[in-house]
Amino acid sequence: MSKMNNTENVKDQYKDDSNLSIRTRLHEKHSTNKQGFFPWLFEKYEFSKGYRILELGCGNGAQWENRIQLLPPDCILVLSDFSEGMVKIVWEKYTGLKNVLAAKVDIQNIPFPDGCFDVVIANHMLYHVPDLPRALSEVKRILKSGGKFYSATNGNGGMRPFLRNAFKKVNPELDFFTRDFSFNLQNGQKMLNQYFDEVQRCDYEDSLSVTETQDLVDWLKSTITISSYSEDDLEGLYDYFEDIRLKEGAINISKETGLFISRKRDKGMLFMSREGR
Repeated sequence: MSKMNNTENVKDQYKDDSNLSIRTRLHEKHSTNKQGFFPWLFEKYEFSKGYRILELGCGNGAQWENRIQLLPPDCILVLSDFSEGMVKIVWEKYTGLKNVLAAKVDIQNIPFPDGCFDVVIANHMLYHVPDLPRALSEVKRILKSGGKFYSATNGNGGMRPFLRNAFKKVNPELDFFTRDFSFNLQNGQKMLNQYFDEVQRCDYEDSLSVTETQDLVDWLKSTITISSYSEDDLEGLYDYFEDIRLKEGAINISKETGLFISRKRDKGMLFMSREGR
């Protein structure tokens, strides 16, 4: 098990939203796709009147800011996270909204009955889960027939090869960003196909053009508790990145991220398909 999905490391990383906010700011300030990832996600989501929606690993609930009021009538949104600190932030942020609930939930043991949600969302969090098969089985269990599971994640390309090369340039003995995410764009569809039907992959085209070097270094510092490197290993990286920025005008880094949309088979459709054999 890597530090990325070690329970204690993940707890430390997300005890509050300070680390998450640092990483979010890097992408908000320096991404070249000005649409933004959250607006893109909401183009993919499908919500209807009366839907019951659960987000797992909601973090500070940032994707719902100024969007909850756009939900169709009579929808109930449950924002959940493994971290008590995150749940507290979300509860304080959305207190007073009658259609929003906050709960501490472990995706590996979801405390809700079978088939009670129309939509489940788990964005950029499945690679933190120690027991992915159990987690995906739980998501399938709580989804209604015909319900959809939205799961965003990163690929093995994008920032990772760039950062791996940067560490090597500064110190050839360092070997970081070599381990693939346990759930990524490359293996996600195969994994999801074991539990869901009609799994669709949607890629979000984007890159970084970083004009403030410290923002990139701060991003690296924010991931130390879930990475194999220490702050000492970052020595020399600022100068390396700053040299690139001065020469090229910006530190240009490709990104590889996207969304899987998975559907739980409708029981009526399953019956009809069997009758038609």
